[in-house]
Amino acid sequence: MPAPTENRIVRAEPDARTCTVRLTWANGAMTVNRFGHLVGDGVFAPLRDPAVFALVRVGDRGRSLEWPGDIDFCADALWFETHPEDNPFAESATRPLVAPSHVSP
Repeated sequence: MPAPTENRIVRAEPDARTCTVRLTWANGAMTVNRFGHLVGDGVFAPLRDPAVFALVRVGDRGRSLEWPGDIDFCADALWFETHPEDNPFAESATRPLVAPSHVSP
């Protein structure tokens, strides 16, 4: 398990049709993070457009997932969503930000 602040994203592959992003991590793990429950609401409204959703990119040093318009997600939060057992703050956790899905390489 990477320690918090050591979770780094090295690749992001969006699928606008399913509102998911397949992430490859520096440790070799791969996950699929689901954003469908957020797309179209509030600040996430622009992600409703498949062309905008497809513009996702890995942030500086792999520490975030970013879209135009200042929409971003912390790499640690995305990792913990798919690996809740690694979350040192799990007891105080509330509703997940993104729906997790593990991917086998």
